Amino acid sequence: MRNFISSIITVCILCGVALSPSCGSTENNTETTTTASGETTTAAEDAYQHPDVDYGGEEFRILNLEALWDMFIHIDRAEINGEVLNDAVYNRNRKLEQQMNFVVNEITQPEDMAHADLITLATNSILAGDDMYDVMFLPVNTNLSIVTDGYLVDLNSLPQLNLDETWWDTEINKQITLHDKLYMASGAMNLMAYEGTWCLYFNENMIEDLQLERPYDLVREGSWTLDRLSEYAKAAASLNGDDSFAYAKDGSATWGISAHSNAPQKFLFCAGESSVDFDENDDPVFNYGSERFYNVISKLAVLLSGDDGQTLEANTDDFNAELGGYLHVFSTGRSLFVTGEIKAAQTLRDMTDTFGIIPFPKYDESQEDYVTDLVLQLFYLTIPITNQRLDMTATIVEAMTHDSFTDVIPVYYEQTVEQKGLRNDESIEMLEIMRQTRTVDPGVVFGWTNTLNDTIRVKLFAGDANVASDIESAKTSIETNIDKFLEFLEE
Repeated sequence: MRNFISSIITVCILCGVALSPSCGSTENNTETTTTASGETTTAAEDAYQHPDVDYGGEEFRILNLEALWDMFIHIDRAEINGEVLNDAVYNRNRKLEQQMNFVVNEITQPEDMAHADLITLATNSILAGDDMYDVMFLPVNTNLSIVTDGYLVDLNSLPQLNLDETWWDTEINKQITLHDKLYMASGAMNLMAYEGTWCLYFNENMIEDLQLERPYDLVREGSWTLDRLSEYAKAAASLNGDDSFAYAKDGSATWGISAHSNAPQKFLFCAGESSVDFDENDDPVFNYGSERFYNVISKLAVLLSGDDGQTLEANTDDFNAELGGYLHVFSTGRSLFVTGEIKAAQTLRDMTDTFGIIPFPKYDESQEDYVTDLVLQLFYLTIPITNQRLDMTATIVEAMTHDSFTDVIPVYYEQTVEQKGLRNDESIEMLEIMRQTRTVDPGVVFGWTNTLNDTIRVKLFAGDANVASDIESAKTSIETNIDKFLEFLEE
């Protein structure tokens, strides 16, 4: 990964207080000062000046889904309703509308619309020459042709966007900037990159009952590794009178990890194995196949196989008791860990036992940093080439992204996640570590390696570490697709 964040654990420990604005990172670095009136401001606020513009009441049109996977992805809210996050988004928009004289119009599609259909809808609008949307939030890896067919604006070409500022997800965007071109971006305007942050939840009551060291301490020490996770998972696994570790609704077996179906790829990536990295010319290259990669695969095949109860490949229907939904298994005390996203903290609020969160483990202690992955189909901000008001669009996007960072993100973390979801200061400290180590695999974002990753996923759950032939078979196709994309960039 490109120049990833170094020594973040040390920084957070030295800061002492989770989510303290003085605890900096390459992604969310703010500095708190106090004015003579006693008001608190940040460096992010000082660095940005709201533009003196008047857009004459023009609509700012945003394509988005109306809802997705219980995440808060809304760009606008219709009214104040007393929910702090809803109200923060509402107030952000109304303030900017008044300052810059425009009207936010979020054009939403049904939650159950297939992601491929959303891409098709956007593409058809562009092909028809319809200037319908100023901004589109899209899962680009569903169909990369919307990029390679030239339908999106290079965001780096818009001087109004300060993409290296803290209100943008700079580490994420760095990984998907190729030849200085960026066709999609992640920032604070849409909370999906926050809600869709992957982590491990663990049952603190079970940790105490099993007399295990608290994982928080291991994370701080830099010793939270795949081997330590395996030790914990083995300690928690028990048949408890059941015939096997197969899930049964009325069974008594317990597992180390209740795993979502996408967990293998998350473990692999967070162990430092990105499917695509960058060479000395900063070109993307297929990255699987090193000795270290196969060592990680071998450990994961043992951890995830399920034969000894370390891991249950749970159902993706969150709380389905009949099928063994991954969150149901965890929330009923039948697994020590569960793989999930930050948004699950809200749905686990009624869990009887106390839970905590920690990042996914490193491969070993020599791995410099923890790595935090995001939801597979992240919706990125894009601008269609049919947009006839690029200056206005970029100016409004920058203002909304900045004001989200200063006015919405603090509410999201401090009130929605911390006060309503997480249950102790240590989990909040872990949340800060994960927030600052969020990044993505370019191979996943551009869809180059998703088919191979799915093959590896299935094999790891089956305890099969023999993936060399799969990698060899996929290599030519992946490299061809990377080369085609680079050719597109040079057109």
